[in-house]
Amino acid sequence: MPEQYPVLVTIGMMAAIVYATRLGGYLVGLQIRHIGWLRPILEALPGCAFMAILIPAVRQGNIVEILAMLCVVGLMWKTDNVVIATVVGMLVLILGQS
Repeated sequence: MPEQYPVLVTIGMMAAIVYATRLGGYLVGLQIRHIGWLRPILEALPGCAFMAILIPAVRQGNIVEILAMLCVVGLMWKTDNVVIATVVGMLVLILGQS
C-alpha cells in the first residue's frame, strides 16, 4: 500500500492542475471576451487547437486513420456538430481495424 501513495498523489496533482487550468482559462476568457479585436481570434481557436492535435497524428497514421480524419473534418464542416463527427470518426476507426 505505501508504494501506491506516490501514484495517488500524482493523479491528484494532475487532476488539480487540469481543473485549475480550465478554471483559469474560463476566468481569463470572461475578462478578455469584451475586447473587440480579440473576438475573431477566440472564435477561431477551437478549430486551430483541433487541427494542431489532429495533423501530427494523421502524418503517422495508416489509411484507416486518414479516412477517419477526413470523415470527421467533412462532417464537422457540413453539420457543425462535433458529437456526430466524433462518433462517425470512431466508428470508422473501429470498423477499419477489424
